[in-house]
Amino acid sequence: MDGKHIRIKPPPHSGATYRNYKGFFSIVLLAVVDANLKFLFVDVGTNGRVSDGGVWGKSKLRQAITNGDMNIPEAAALPGLASNLLFVIVADDAFPLMPNIMKPYPGSNLSKECLIFNYRLSRARRVSENAFGILAARFRVFGTTILTSVPNTKLIVLAACSLHNFLTNRSKNTYIPEDCRQRGYFEWSSN
Repeated sequence: MDGKHIRIKPPPHSGATYRNYKGFFSIVLLAVVDANLKFLFVDVGTNGRVSDGGVWGKSKLRQAITNGDMNIPEAAALPGLASNLLFVIVADDAFPLMPNIMKPYPGSNLSKECLIFNYRLSRARRVSENAFGILAARFRVFGTTILTSVPNTKLIVLAACSLHNFLTNRSKNTYIPEDCRQRGYFEWSSN
């Protein structure tokens, strides 16, 4: 799970409401991405001034997980293990630690085990960053400021995420742009 700032033209009379910490105007795309780079959940439209954790706090996903309405599978054992493990969403430190959300250990004076855990968690989080990178590389509208209203921008983002999923299912070997493959965003397995 991660967030991406989508550049927008600020709505009239909005002041600094949509200005993000990076210094440009945006709305936030909060997404949960699976291992195949498909968007499982998207929440788009919160003003860019709000942090990823703030977007999470207002999202329907948070409500569903908190209320137990997500149909997340029960804990199960991995092959070769006797103990059951929870199914989790991997996130960065902007998100809260919850039974179904795993985030890095905070701080700088961490044990070797905690550092290794954080490194491996960071590698797992790259999947969402890769999906955002491929989305932006394929749909060039994300490389510039979207010059329409916020409601129309939301529709553009949702349409692009839907098309991304469709193309990932339909033609995953040709969907990822060549320049993304050269930069190593993702290497498809032969499965």
